[in-house]
Amino acid sequence: NNLGIFSCLAKMAPKTSTVRVRYIEGVDEFEITAKTTGLELFQEVIGKLGLTAAPFFNLQYVDAKDCLAFIKPDKKVLSHDLKKEKGVMHEFDLQAQFFPELVDEELTHPVIQRLFWQQIRKSISTDECYCPPELCVLFAAQSMQALHGDFDPVAHADQVHAERELPRRVAEQHSLTQEEWSQRIKNAWATLRGMPQEQAIMDYLNIAQDLEQYGVTYFEITNKKGTKLWLGVHNMGMDIYQWNNKVTPRLGFPWTEIKNICFDDKKFTIKMVDPKAPDFKFYSSRFKVNKRILALCVENHKMYVERRRQQMAGEGMFEDRAAVEEKIRRTREQLQAIRQDLQSVKDATKVTQEDVIHEQQQAAGMNKYKTMKKAQSGDARKRIQDFEELEDAEC
Repeated sequence: NNLGIFSCLAKMAPKTSTVRVRYIEGVDEFEITAKTTGLELFQEVIGKLGLTAAPFFNLQYVDAKDCLAFIKPDKKVLSHDLKKEKGVMHEFDLQAQFFPELVDEELTHPVIQRLFWQQIRKSISTDECYCPPELCVLFAAQSMQALHGDFDPVAHADQVHAERELPRRVAEQHSLTQEEWSQRIKNAWATLRGMPQEQAIMDYLNIAQDLEQYGVTYFEITNKKGTKLWLGVHNMGMDIYQWNNKVTPRLGFPWTEIKNICFDDKKFTIKMVDPKAPDFKFYSSRFKVNKRILALCVENHKMYVERRRQQMAGEGMFEDRAAVEEKIRRTREQLQAIRQDLQSVKDATKVTQEDVIHEQQQAAGMNKYKTMKKAQSGDARKRIQDFEELEDAEC
């Protein structure tokens, strides 16, 4: 009978679960089954954004031990070690897992540009990525231009919320009210008149990619002596940071020097290209975190090699160098004006160690790339020896 048929069909139908996916600008819910893979969910998510591909991005989740992780494309979504709470829907965040070296060349789709910009913007406003005060103000102004277009003192009188745009550190270091901060952001915003909104996003990202902590994923590690250190994995290689300084790398190893990476339980072994160099070994206590370190290193290395292949083949865009130099000059002038304005209301007693390090680097004429080169100086054997000799007193 019909009831029997419907009952049979109901038993055959796969059981579905609803999961929530957060974007920087919104939330959507998706129905999945026990057989839905990470790739299938990811494709459905980006499809809703009008995309057929989203390089650099993946779905991030919190695992059962409250650690952040990314889904594996070929693994069933519900087979991941998802945090389970009774009556609470599984949640994922669409996040960049990898970072481009040159945003102008590698971020070509407007939706991807906007997603990436919003993620970097959040990391700066929450102080996850260190940014000096004057640049925070300029970034806030560029964000307003990107969101609202040219500044209108009447229409945009209440549009600037400084507490959302600036890190708390910056606000607390200066004797300014929220209204006074908002006015400074508006002043900088007004100087961007005529700039297309899409260009404001890319100008923001072109500056942000030169920040010391841009695109660095940090992991707690130790050397053989047990010294607590940070491992920073990024698109150019891996760096070692002192425990009390995640801004300036102490030692660096570019991908060009690294031949192979593997781990056994808590110990990582990195074999170098130089046959005379000893193995570079460090320790990390959590097995699942170690799997993530390995996957991140392998994929970043693969992307690095592919970028170099494209460069050798003459692929990629060629920028108008004169236009770039003019933009750099104009940005420096803007930052200098903002810096001078903030200097008179700065509370020197609230300067953080990151601020001090940044000031020292600036005074020495250093930038992200010079610092990276310095950390990579000397042969690999010497750097590996230096790593093994690091002690807590130095860090």
